[in-house]
Amino acid sequence: MRFLLALFVLLPSLFTSCAAWADLRLATLEYPPYCSQQLPAGGSIVELTTRAFATQGHKVQVDFMPWARVRAALHSGHYQGALALWPREIIEENLHASRPLFYSELGLFVRNDTPVRFNDLTQLRGHKVGVVRGYGYPQSILRSGIVTEEAVDDISNLRKLDAGRFDLVLLERVVGQHLVTADEHLRGKLSWQPPALARIPLLAGFTAPQPGQPDWAKVYEQGLRALLASGEYTRILERHNSPSP
Repeated sequence: MRFLLALFVLLPSLFTSCAAWADLRLATLEYPPYCSQQLPAGGSIVELTTRAFATQGHKVQVDFMPWARVRAALHSGHYQGALALWPREIIEENLHASRPLFYSELGLFVRNDTPVRFNDLTQLRGHKVGVVRGYGYPQSILRSGIVTEEAVDDISNLRKLDAGRFDLVLLERVVGQHLVTADEHLRGKLSWQPPALARIPLLAGFTAPQPGQPDWAKVYEQGLRALLASGEYTRILERHNSPSP
């Protein structure tokens, strides 16, 4: 009992000390292969970000959380930015955007035994489509007549698709393929259904500079340029076997 009481007393100071080493904190979600706690160096965008700041002499702490919490964290005052965002999310959160880091091919996943063929979105009116709460999907897709149902993350939607609760799941192609391949229960049962509905840049977003703090968006850009000049940018992309921006 004494040990437990001591632990509860120490926990706040432990969390504080873990965060204190970092010059800035960024929030992100499980969005493999770009951002993931399960991947080496946290995924391609996380590694690009930590290395970019390191070239400028700064340490960054990247915290993973559900997407709705990422957006809430930006208003908490404890985070200086977030990864990886779409342009609409940058605008809605009033953030300063980085250069595009990757381009996200957004579209639909289906069950292999019940594909949904279509040439344009008007043919999908009335179909039930899984989406993630808080994602900044293009309004042209959301207003096309599809019936959306929200979940907390992409893997939950894919599992619901497999269970027959959705007709389709709206998801970035590379992310969806990564999640399906990594899950033994989904592997071989779900697949991407062409055509792509949108090609969207993935960005880092930063809050407005605070008094006494650097302009983190500018520091990040300087770091990315340093990585490009040294060739490390390309080496990071090659390590993660992802398409270059």
